[in-house]
Amino acid sequence: MHMFMNDLRYAVRQLRKTPGFTLVCVLTLALGIGANTAVFSVMNAVLLKSLPVADPDRVVYLNTTGAPHHGNNTGDWTTSFSYPVYDTLRQQHSTLAEVIAYVPVSSGGSKVAVRFGSEPEEAEGDMVSGNFFSGLGVPLTRGRGFTAQDEAQHTPAVVISYNYWTQRFSRNPDVLGKTLYVKGIPLVIVGIAAEGFEGVEAGNSTDFWIPLQNRAELNAWSAPAEGGKTYLERPNWWCLRLLGRLAPGVSRAQAVGQLQPIFQAAAYIGIGNPEPGEKRPELSLKDAKNFPGYDEDYGKPLKMLMAMVGLVLLIALSNVAMLLMARNTTRQREFSLRLALGAGHKELFRQLLTESVLLVMLGSGLAWLFAIGATRSLAVWSQIESSLAPDRTVLLFTLGILLSAALLFGLAPLRAALSGGPGLVLKTSAATASTDASKTRTGKMIVTLQMALCLVLLVGGGLLVQTLRNLENVPLGMRTEGLVVFGVNPQNVHSFAEGIAFFQNLTEKLRVLPGVTSVTVMDERIGSGWSSNNSVDKIDGKKPPNSEGENAMVRMNTVGPDFFHTLGVPVLAGRDFTNADTAASPKVVVINELFAQRFMPNENPLGHTLGGDDPKDQAVIVGVVKNHKYRSIEEDPIPMMWTAYTQHTTIGEMHIEMRVHGDPLAILPAVRKVVQQFDSNLPLMQPMTQRAQYEQTISQQLLFARLAGFFGLLAVLLVATGLYGTLAYRVNNRTIEIGVRMAVGAQRGQVVWMVLRDSLILTVSGVIVGLPLAFLVAKALTSALYGVKPFDATSYILAVASVAFVALIASAIPARRAASVDPLTALRAE
Repeated sequence: MHMFMNDLRYAVRQLRKTPGFTLVCVLTLALGIGANTAVFSVMNAVLLKSLPVADPDRVVYLNTTGAPHHGNNTGDWTTSFSYPVYDTLRQQHSTLAEVIAYVPVSSGGSKVAVRFGSEPEEAEGDMVSGNFFSGLGVPLTRGRGFTAQDEAQHTPAVVISYNYWTQRFSRNPDVLGKTLYVKGIPLVIVGIAAEGFEGVEAGNSTDFWIPLQNRAELNAWSAPAEGGKTYLERPNWWCLRLLGRLAPGVSRAQAVGQLQPIFQAAAYIGIGNPEPGEKRPELSLKDAKNFPGYDEDYGKPLKMLMAMVGLVLLIALSNVAMLLMARNTTRQREFSLRLALGAGHKELFRQLLTESVLLVMLGSGLAWLFAIGATRSLAVWSQIESSLAPDRTVLLFTLGILLSAALLFGLAPLRAALSGGPGLVLKTSAATASTDASKTRTGKMIVTLQMALCLVLLVGGGLLVQTLRNLENVPLGMRTEGLVVFGVNPQNVHSFAEGIAFFQNLTEKLRVLPGVTSVTVMDERIGSGWSSNNSVDKIDGKKPPNSEGENAMVRMNTVGPDFFHTLGVPVLAGRDFTNADTAASPKVVVINELFAQRFMPNENPLGHTLGGDDPKDQAVIVGVVKNHKYRSIEEDPIPMMWTAYTQHTTIGEMHIEMRVHGDPLAILPAVRKVVQQFDSNLPLMQPMTQRAQYEQTISQQLLFARLAGFFGLLAVLLVATGLYGTLAYRVNNRTIEIGVRMAVGAQRGQVVWMVLRDSLILTVSGVIVGLPLAFLVAKALTSALYGVKPFDATSYILAVASVAFVALIASAIPARRAASVDPLTALRAE
């Protein structure tokens, strides 16, 4: 211990003697290790972390190939089931010890209105079966979970998450027994889930859970209760999501084999027999150890980001190793003297290792702070609501990097320290003790590798940034400037007529607000990624051409008056919806130009009727609008039709679209006052500009491009530091040589060229090595690119030019220093 303390004190003195060197090394380590820790935190949360339940290897998600022909679906087609299917499967205890149902109480992609106290807000909530917590093996921090009796009696109870308890209630233990209003329905808080459990839905952090309910206000997916019937009474509605826990000794394959005939029979309960030739839906079980969909959505981008940030770390570590080698080379006389006085190789290694450990510890503290901030930014950019807080896996990963770095920094300069032996101190002067061609070659090889990796990162970053620019400049087919959108879910509406009156009165009041030019409503928010898809119906009582297979799909939305005028979508023929389109007037529909081109080629679509044989289902085409983006920025045009919301039979949550002068978000305080005049329980659901709503559909590309660009710039900075350090070290070691050259007639320009030539050789070598690697990386990025080819010449030229420019800047100061060497001073030093 005494020897270690002596080594530590000496290491502190060495670092204090060279504050510039210490600062550069610490910052380099902080950036390299911090960036890796941040990206790995996201990768761990998304791809590596298990579902926080008991024995997750035995838990499965139930999937299907789809609903029967007579069924309809809300949610993902492959993960939704009807209530009769759930009720049947949960009785198969010999195969699945537990079958657990859950379904959002909000419409797709949004949250639900809640209130605790006087202020309304929005939160994420699920309806769940009574065995949700017990079946998953999730403990409760306080209170209790649900029971089968809670499910059967539809108990008005709620369990809140630990995160929601922390953020909303500041971990107040007295919250149990208090009332939380969900869509105006009072529910008693009976429990608080364990810390770390955020639900079972990928990407979402669930705030609360309630037992399965039979109230129309709390229907699945916040859908209106058709004919007063909820999901419990509609066997054709496939809307529930299911989890299962395999019975002891039963494998997934065995479970599927035993459950398949039972499932296929249950699929038709309440909806009749299969149609002739209909293929029955099939059941499958998917491993629930990790969240579903994460690997498909985030796997490849995160793995590529991890590879990119790994290159940054390699550049950072090689930089620090090179700086340590350069610094310790100038200490060769010191090491030689130590050896001459009796120090062994082990003692020298221990001293170097102590210095490297101290350096790594300083860098790790700053790296952890950087990683925490970067992880929070990544959570915002990636829109992943699940906790990305570093856990034991992240700590072990970071610790592994730190230990590897400490060992590398201890071993890297050891060869240089021992190469001279004890006789070096007697044979050489301070000026010549550090000259060694092999060490110079090692430094050149490292810089060449750094430049190659930098070129790879710059090419990848350039391609992704160009992709982002292309996406941001995609024409949307509408004017998003000045548009603000938010959702409203009326809670005291008990009939369709009341719902229509509510939204008509609300839009009238919003239109008269200062700065508002137009207001409309829509059932599905554009740019949210959600849509209602159907097959094209008959046109004028006949099946239209091009209506087979995938070509038959049509997207639908239910909207209000002045919809296209408010959005700024051009009406090519006919008219927009108006206030005259009421429940009492003939039904009308508006289509887009692709609908007309595909299903009514070479015809004037105005005046034709869409719908089945029943006249009540038929609507007249009164307008044709220009194709525009609907679900996302990237989507290709698809046939679309819009109907008037006043001519439907159900109504629930609607989204308000407003066009205003000036900053669209500035109108929101006035809007909230208007909405709360109707009902103090109503919050504005996800208010944002329409442009921001569309940009959420390219959030992954935004994240990928921003990080790739940042890593490319970071690599440039690190490479510039490494090249500058190498050239400065070489100039310092060649001071006597340069002095001699200038004494015998060498001009300053020749000396400058000598230094710049070294830089040029390193740059060309780095580009030659880096270009093939960049080609491989670009090819791997193909699926992430939009509007740019993997071998885009501009990206490569800019990357090479950037590397050359960095090399020129980094070598300018050493070249200037070499040119200013005084021959007499240099010779006198020797």
